[in-house]
Amino acid sequence: MDSDDDNEDIHVIDEFFSHSIGRDIENEPKTYFKHFQRFISRQTFIYIQYYLLRIPFLLVYDYLFTEQFSLLIQYFLQYSMKIIDQKNQLFFKPISYVLHSYFFQILIYLNLIFSIPILGFILLIVLLLCSNQRLVIFYSYIATLLVIYFYYQINRLTNFQINIFILQCLLSFIYIQMINIRTHVYTYKIQKKLCQFAPWLFIITHYLFSLKYSIYIINIYYILWTLIYLFELYLSQQDIITHLTRISFLNELMNFYENFGIQTLINYIQQQIDIITLLKIFWLTKIIILPLGIRTTHTNPFLTDTIIKNTTIDDNITTNYNETLTKTIYFTILFYGTETTFTLISFACLVSYAMKAISHRLFRRLSLWSEDVEQIGTIIGIMFFLLLFQSNLTRLDLDRRHIPLLKAFSIIIIALFHFLHTILEPELLKVAMQTMTIKMAFDQTDDYIEDDDENNKIKSKLTLDFSRKILRSFHHQHVYTCLSILFFLILYIIFLWKITTFSTWLLAVTAFSLELIVRLFASLAQYTLYVIDAHNCLSNVDLFDEYIFRIKAITSCCEFILSIFLLCNGFYILCFEARGALRAFMLAIHAHLNIIKNFRRGWQILHNRKTAWNNVKQLPLATDEQIRNYNDICAICHNILTNGTTCITPCLHLFHQKCLQKAFYATQNCALCLRPIIIEEKN
Repeated sequence: MDSDDDNEDIHVIDEFFSHSIGRDIENEPKTYFKHFQRFISRQTFIYIQYYLLRIPFLLVYDYLFTEQFSLLIQYFLQYSMKIIDQKNQLFFKPISYVLHSYFFQILIYLNLIFSIPILGFILLIVLLLCSNQRLVIFYSYIATLLVIYFYYQINRLTNFQINIFILQCLLSFIYIQMINIRTHVYTYKIQKKLCQFAPWLFIITHYLFSLKYSIYIINIYYILWTLIYLFELYLSQQDIITHLTRISFLNELMNFYENFGIQTLINYIQQQIDIITLLKIFWLTKIIILPLGIRTTHTNPFLTDTIIKNTTIDDNITTNYNETLTKTIYFTILFYGTETTFTLISFACLVSYAMKAISHRLFRRLSLWSEDVEQIGTIIGIMFFLLLFQSNLTRLDLDRRHIPLLKAFSIIIIALFHFLHTILEPELLKVAMQTMTIKMAFDQTDDYIEDDDENNKIKSKLTLDFSRKILRSFHHQHVYTCLSILFFLILYIIFLWKITTFSTWLLAVTAFSLELIVRLFASLAQYTLYVIDAHNCLSNVDLFDEYIFRIKAITSCCEFILSIFLLCNGFYILCFEARGALRAFMLAIHAHLNIIKNFRRGWQILHNRKTAWNNVKQLPLATDEQIRNYNDICAICHNILTNGTTCITPCLHLFHQKCLQKAFYATQNCALCLRPIIIEEKN
């Protein structure tokens, strides 16, 4: 019974969410737009139709974040308060007092910020999950309502013109086509007759009745038409209206969340809607459609010269503005592309897609492809949005919005190189260790073949030369990549210091770049040590691990100092330049991850290293006689035991001091018999 109930719930959810592209494609009739298949494929046309039907909803939702919407709400409230104040009745005085109160203004502000966007987002998800067929029906209802409204406005005109009659006939044709798309109900014939009679109503009321009676008849006619339209809407969409009023959509989402989890729910909605692609198309649509058809273009003319003429009659001031098409396009894109927070999210998705494509090509070209590269687009997109959001880009003047954008792009470039170095460093050190291992193997091979004939020597030398060429062609690419990044960062910092003035942002970018430069130097230094050790050019081989540790310690100290500097710089910006809760939250995360955790990890490493060395010093050194009697190698590094560097454990096993120190990082037991080497004394 439980399994049947679960299957029934899943069936209900799948039936409600049957709005995917694949089902829309299967349900489309085969004769749909056949003539378009000569130019574009049917599948491509269906996908274009899918996105175009949903972009208007995103445009409407984005309008909720604009200043025009807030001004519209304020105008409506002021107009309502003005009407209530004019009534001056006792019944309206409490309402007037509430509307003028400070608490009500705060409540309206909070609703504009939180309630309206959240409710609009839920309604947006409902509309986006609808199928193409339902969206076409939805647009048909909107179109028919607009036709009724235009009819009403045209019929209220007093002067008769032939073009108005032609326009009404055209609207009548549109209305009939829209109601033919939908399912025919009982009101279909009535609406059709009302639509066909509407152009003649204008002529009859204009010539047979006075203005007062004609307006009265028109109002009654269109009120009746609207009521029949709403009745048709209720009859045909009764199930959907009941489904929405009972909030069944949210209940089924909660059931889906309880059964499969939040991650599965988000992935499912993303697969059904493809919200990332919709946001990218929405941003491109907004910067192209809105300035051309709906709203105005934005220019930023600047004064080139001013001519002042003083005459006896009057003072004439002539000003010449340099207003070019390029500047108009630039400032229009800048305004509409960064107008609201929702637009910034869409812009971040587009930047994330571009950076993902660039990083994929770059990492594949450098033979550094891994699964982590797939996440670089998402990480950079989130970083880009946070940088723009904390700079209050939507509230800045139009001629100053390009500054935060350029700053965000400059930081993103450095972040991309940080990610590149994160993947490049292990590969570089891996190749260096392979070089050292192969060199040791070939050295041993050369020792074994000293007594062979001349042909074997020539063959081994050719093999050695061939392997060295392969290694040289492989690891030199990584070295050149590190050197190229290092050279680019140095030039980039010099370029920024030359073109920009001294500021806290410049200090932050410089510190962020210096951190990467320090890491690059550390990687190259470690690689150099591996190569030197592979060619037996290191003066003291026993100090190899000590050199590596010192390089890492110096690098960690430099990164720690730069992290503290970035924290102080960000705290100064928070206190004196740009305040914000998001900036304070990011500073707290930076302090916890890059300072506190790094300090604890570094302190733990130093403590473990000191403890391990103190434990090794407690063990006695082995004499020559003990080493000869032991007659074995070190069980950790498999090298020969020498006097002065070999210690003996309580279980009478011999190890190098350095090897035993490394072993103490993991365990304090013997590598051979697993007995405890250091026995702590208990009081």
